[in-house]
Amino acid sequence: DGDAAEPEGLLAVAAEAVVRQVAMEGDGDAAEPEGLPPVAAEADGEVQLPAVRVCVRVRPLLGWETAEGHSCTRLQVAPGRRGSVTIEAPEEADKELGLDNAQARDRSKPPGPKTFTFDSVFGHDSSQRDVWRQAEMGALVGKVTEGFNATVFAYGQTGSGKTHTMEGFDYDTGDAGGRRPRAQTKATPEEQHGIVPRAVRDLFERLAVLRAVAEEDSFVVKASFLQIYNERVFDLLNPASAAGTGAANGTFGGSGDDAMTGLRLRWDAVRGGFFVENLFEFECASAEEVLQHYAKGVRQKQVAATSMNAQSSRSHTILSVTVAHRVAMDVGAAVTREVVSTLSLVDLAGSERGASHAADTKAGAERFKEAVNINQSLFVLRRVIAALSRRERRGEKDDDSQHIPYRESKLTSLLQHSIGGDGFL
Repeated sequence: DGDAAEPEGLLAVAAEAVVRQVAMEGDGDAAEPEGLPPVAAEADGEVQLPAVRVCVRVRPLLGWETAEGHSCTRLQVAPGRRGSVTIEAPEEADKELGLDNAQARDRSKPPGPKTFTFDSVFGHDSSQRDVWRQAEMGALVGKVTEGFNATVFAYGQTGSGKTHTMEGFDYDTGDAGGRRPRAQTKATPEEQHGIVPRAVRDLFERLAVLRAVAEEDSFVVKASFLQIYNERVFDLLNPASAAGTGAANGTFGGSGDDAMTGLRLRWDAVRGGFFVENLFEFECASAEEVLQHYAKGVRQKQVAATSMNAQSSRSHTILSVTVAHRVAMDVGAAVTREVVSTLSLVDLAGSERGASHAADTKAGAERFKEAVNINQSLFVLRRVIAALSRRERRGEKDDDSQHIPYRESKLTSLLQHSIGGDGFL
């Protein structure tokens, strides 16, 4: 039953997807790097990752939504592996809205309910631990220790729970004086932590096992954390860069275009990809060091209240954890080779209607500009993935005649190798 329709309607029901794509080989099996020890097996046995995994998490109604009389009447969720989400037939919804047959026909909607099947579906009562285990995130992290790049996307409508799934931190609501919402990184209980903290801890646990097995090898871990705000890149671990967005002093929007230039993207001809010039990267000896940098960056990122979300992320954030594995070619030999892999954890800003922000005030105009840039970059991301899918279906993986519009946004430029290369997503 893998031929389900494309889930375009899920954005309208506040569903949230964590997408993972394995190397786009014809049979979905990426080549194993030579000389690397096998990844530590999962607790329930070795996990074989399929070519593509799409997981959907449906959040519960919020307190204010229930208080205003809202209810979930058009969405049916069948959670679990190979679960499904069904959107109610339009005719039934028309009856609830009191529309007659002529009005319903004018809406030009196809009859019947729509059901979408996914690799995993998480209901409103799923915990962070449930998401981690059922989505087999540990197996994905294990691929990084084997020398592959791996990326996790959190994608969905604003207010659908992406940041909660990735971070898990509690947020305060700011205040009427303009102070933005802030993450409570230290006060949040560990069981509430999301994919990012769990992935970082799991990575270092796996590296500890590999160090014990391969004593001649060495591992160096480095971390960087950036945000893409209004198509400009800012370093969340560099106070000077973060201050340019107005985040450091608790305000929002910066002090004009001169303060919002951001960092430059450069092309690396040797590696064949883009990199961010002058981006801070810290060498870390433990998971806690990485998470300290991560918590610092989370407190700097762009967050603001919108009509749909009191703590809305207004930028795409990318935490990159790079592992440099120096492999001894023989026991006791001085000759080594280095295998570099990166785990990219991406919390995308939520899609929304730009018209929902009134542009007759300075704050409203800023929210409108943000919404336009967010939607544009997400549109390019969708075009890139769609083009790669078409090329893969046609068996044209190595055909350069099929244009992939990576360079049309900063997000897809930076993640070009993760999205279209021989990595896991």
